[in-house]
This record gives sequence, C-alpha cells and structure tokens, in this order.
Amino acid sequence: MSNIDTPIIPDEPRKQIWAVGGGKGGTGKTVVSASIGILLAKAGNRVIIIDADLGGANLHTCLGIRHPSTTIADFLLKKVTSLDELLLETPIKNLRLISGANDFLTIANIPFAQKQKLIRYIRNLNSDYVILDLGAGTSFNVLDLFLISDSNILVVMPEPTSVENVYRFIKCAILRRLNNALNNSRFQDIFRLATEARGNESVKTLYDLLERVKQIDSSVAADLKKKINTFSPKLIVNQVRENDNISLGSSIKDITKKYLGVDLDYSGYIPYDEKVSESIKRFKPLVTEYPNCSASLCMNLTMKKLLNGSKLSDGQEEVEESRNEEA
Repeated sequence: MSNIDTPIIPDEPRKQIWAVGGGKGGTGKTVVSASIGILLAKAGNRVIIIDADLGGANLHTCLGIRHPSTTIADFLLKKVTSLDELLLETPIKNLRLISGANDFLTIANIPFAQKQKLIRYIRNLNSDYVILDLGAGTSFNVLDLFLISDSNILVVMPEPTSVENVYRFIKCAILRRLNNALNNSRFQDIFRLATEARGNESVKTLYDLLERVKQIDSSVAADLKKKINTFSPKLIVNQVRENDNISLGSSIKDITKKYLGVDLDYSGYIPYDEKVSESIKRFKPLVTEYPNCSASLCMNLTMKKLLNGSKLSDGQEEVEESRNEEA
C-alpha cells in the first residue's frame, strides 16, 4: 500500500483540564465546579472531577455522596499507587469523582515533590475533561494547580472582599506563571517588588515589571509579554442579587487589563437563588435537582460561553428579568 493509500488516523482528542478558583472561600466555587462537571457529562463527555481543596473538601456533598470511601489523602499518603484507584462513581452518568481530604492537617500543605507527582498523575487521567475544584488562598499549591489547566475559571461574588481577593489571585497567578517561566536569580528582586509593592515603590503594575526586566534583557521581557498575552482566565460572577451586579464582571475585566495587562473573558453570571442552598441540604446536585431554577438556567448559558467563547448571551438577562418579575 502506498503512502497515498494509507488511511489517515486522526489524533486522539487531547484531554481538557479545567480549574475553578478565585482566592476567597464561600464564593460558590464548589457548586460551580459540580455544575460544570455535570453539564459536561450530560453532554456525553467522560468527566473526572477532583476536589483539590486539600484542607476542606466538600465537593462530594454537592454531588450527592455523603461519605466517600476513598480520598486524595490515600494517594498522598501512599495508600494507593495511582489516582485511578480513587475514582468514585457518582449519580451522574459519565461523571466520576476523586474526593478531597479534610482530615489531615499536613495534606493541605503538601511539599513540592508531592505536588509535582499529583500534577503528573492528574495529567495522565483517562478522561475527556478533568475539573479541578480548588481551595481558597494563593498558596503555590493552589496557583500551580490553577496554572496547569487549559481553562482557568474564576468565581467572584459582588462583595468588596471577594473582588479584592479575585484581583489578588489573578495577580499572584500571572506572577507565578512568569516566575516559573524565568527561574532566573537576576530577576528575583524585581518579582519580589512586584509581589510586595507598597507605597511609592516602582513596581506597581505588570507594565512596570516588564519595563524593569526590559532594562536587563529585552528578549526576556518580550517572552514575558507573550506569557501575559496568552493568559486569559474566564470570570463568572456568582450570587448576583441586583441587575447592577451584572456589570461587575466588565469592571473587573477593565481593571485587570489596565493594571495587569491580562485579558479576562467575562463568561457569565449566576443569580442568587435559594434553590442552591436547598439542593445542598438535600445532598442533590443543583442542575439536576432544580434544572429550571434561575441559577441552573444561567449556569447552562455560562457553560455555552465557556465551551465556545461566544459573547455573553442576552438570555441571561432574560432569566434575570423573569426572576425579578416572579419576585
């Protein structure tokens, strides 16, 4: 058979890793993570969802699993040899869970070598999508799990503390991304100033940082600029109570672009909905227990944006207006 006659075998589709973070606890990251995993699975994808909140896991609750038989602690403590041994079936077809650990203080602060091993095994999981539900804060463990993903998703609430935390999270994430790319002692003082800038110190924005690096090595500065330009996290505003809150995503997008040079993708918003807390109390996933509530409908619209990158749908505003009329 000639080369012309040889059938073309398409490459196997590459697994997608999606990470859901945001810095602050209590913003609804876990409900959003569970909803994303369920909607992807219901669309026929093989999905593994991992509770990567190593110090306070509760993703299993949102998926209707009361007492996970295994957790990621079993892997970190070498009770099992691979993450595949931790996969738990969920009530949702095509969706499997790796539960997080919440019983071991040291698990929340795993050393570098363990983190690298965990990341390597996550990348080797056999699935169409892997969803990481991250914990709060900006530790290197959280940031590095966020940065290994193909889709970086941020969840924020319309509250000053949440907005402040998500901005800080973005800044820390991009600095971590740049620092990992450089790994050069000549630039460590510049990164320290960028991370700890106070008062009139000269490195207040990433533009300042790039200018300082450019003075040392212009080619390195050009590489860093490319790293910034290719970092485009997706933002979801959760628990929207007023129509004015909808524009918060656009405001955060503008500020992030102005001071960090990062282009956020405002992917959607989810209105405040009492059905969310009801679903958690009933140990039932929101989007399956209450598929027609306003939060579920907007989550579906947001998922379309996350998948295809189209502009924010007017359908979300229609859902919000309908909710207001019912109230």
